[in-house]
Amino acid sequence: MKPSTISTLVLVIITFFSSQVAAGYPVHITPFVGYTFSGDVTDENGINIQPENDLHFALSVETDVDPGRVGLFISHLQTETQDFKNDTSFTYLHFQSSLRFEPIPKIYTYFGASLGGTFLDADWSDNSLLFSAGLFGGAEYKLHKNAKIVFETRWLANFLDSNTSSICTLPTGDETCKIHVDSKILSQFQTNLGLSFTF
Repeated sequence: MKPSTISTLVLVIITFFSSQVAAGYPVHITPFVGYTFSGDVTDENGINIQPENDLHFALSVETDVDPGRVGLFISHLQTETQDFKNDTSFTYLHFQSSLRFEPIPKIYTYFGASLGGTFLDADWSDNSLLFSAGLFGGAEYKLHKNAKIVFETRWLANFLDSNTSSICTLPTGDETCKIHVDSKILSQFQTNLGLSFTF
């Protein structure tokens, strides 16, 4: 994703949630570090497309809506794809909503769903923007009234339409391949550890 696009998204997020703070609603900001486990897809010629499992960074910005929260989720994964020459990156931007529970004091649990897009930079796809959706759940431990440790897991599904195709270069540098993925879903699973701050 281009730096100008990222800057615009960040500005929109800051503006929206600043207005929430001004209106008296709490805002929860949670930076995460985590690990992504990627599924694979196969094209019509039998070529297997398998992004490597790798480290990612994420951020959620949410506000309270009884009995849960709504907000935005951003995640960036820079990795490699098996048998392809160049790096692959996935940047998720999702709107999300969750229900929250407090089964015991200081411990909160939640589950929810998200919907949005994935900015994709990959040799094996001409499409740079994919529709994506996800499910997530996790737990928080209250350290302070304004700070919590958060652990969560996410399933993220990228929908590759029937026009996903590309001419790519294999790692040897002198071989080319034609990729055509036919109506597949590329799944990724995340484990995230974060620290949540409430303003």
